[in-house]
Amino acid sequence: MKIGINATHLNEEPTGIGVVTREVARNLYSLHRDVLTFTSLPGDSLAAGPVFRVPASTRGSKKLKNNLLRAVYLNTVLPLQARRSRIDVLYCPILEFPRFPLSPLVVTVHDLQPLAYPSQFGLSVHYFRYCLNRLSRVAARVTVVSGFVRKELLAATDLREELIDVTPNGYDAALFRPQDPALKEAFLARYSLPERYILYVGTLFPYKNVGLLANAFLGIADRLDHRLVIVGRRSPGDEILPRSDRIRYMDYVAHGDLPKFYAYADMLVHPSLSEGFGLTPLEAMACGTPVLASCRASLPEVVGDAGILFDPTDTGELGSLILKMASDKSLRAGMREKGLRRAGDFSWEKTAAGILESCRKAAMGKASKAA
Repeated sequence: MKIGINATHLNEEPTGIGVVTREVARNLYSLHRDVLTFTSLPGDSLAAGPVFRVPASTRGSKKLKNNLLRAVYLNTVLPLQARRSRIDVLYCPILEFPRFPLSPLVVTVHDLQPLAYPSQFGLSVHYFRYCLNRLSRVAARVTVVSGFVRKELLAATDLREELIDVTPNGYDAALFRPQDPALKEAFLARYSLPERYILYVGTLFPYKNVGLLANAFLGIADRLDHRLVIVGRRSPGDEILPRSDRIRYMDYVAHGDLPKFYAYADMLVHPSLSEGFGLTPLEAMACGTPVLASCRASLPEVVGDAGILFDPTDTGELGSLILKMASDKSLRAGMREKGLRRAGDFSWEKTAAGILESCRKAAMGKASKAA
């Protein structure tokens, strides 16, 4: 069975979905060598075996032109090239796929946020809805990253339940791990970070609810010696967040530096109103960072009993929990140990193994139809 990976959306500065795509591609190749990745990035950048280079104009971008060109490529060139490359199953790590595929498709759905919060996603909502409506007609199998997304998908589409496989995301254990305390001072100096800080990592879409975190922090700031550090790239339509000399806003940071941002923080706070999986709480736990997370959507599935869950509409509750975590060293130590154990339940190898099994089922479905 030869698997093709549609990674045409990858660019050189991966955020959440880009990181997932790279890790799944790399681990699929380690488990099953007969893999060809369709991407504009060079093979050594992806570290996932052989690649078929697609035009750089198809890369993921904020520019409408690039995204339109990628849609054209997916629906004209990619199916033909997959057939020429003798692809048995084409795996699509995001909800983008050929409308008339010439190979069985396995598609991953990460979340349904554009349906829940259409005003926050602009014109892309229409494309998302179109792809979702086509999914049951063209996909041989669908993978989702959590039971929560599976439930949402069943409610929003006519997909058959038996065609949906839950394959949780993982994390890079070689990268996200506890960091050497001896390196802390130099790292903090390089980024001009305070000795004690509370961390948020992620996008700044309104549904991420970062405003509640900022307001909760400012409400208790006079009882803390911490700063709030918010790592998230700004985009049009992002939530308007309060300004204060106690809050540090940072744009995109190098992926390789994220473990230190996590590890040297007193806690990570993830206040999202909805989350398909919740990769940043998992990465933080793997780095030994205590986690406060919203009790909504998939986050309880990821955090389990290793983090403290809170109501993401209650500023007072979050403020109280931040104060408790900041002042209680033994609580932080206990949460650190729980988080490290919980993170051990997840890995990209497990994710890739689940996707590989979905690809095998898709290929077997094609074989049974041919027979």
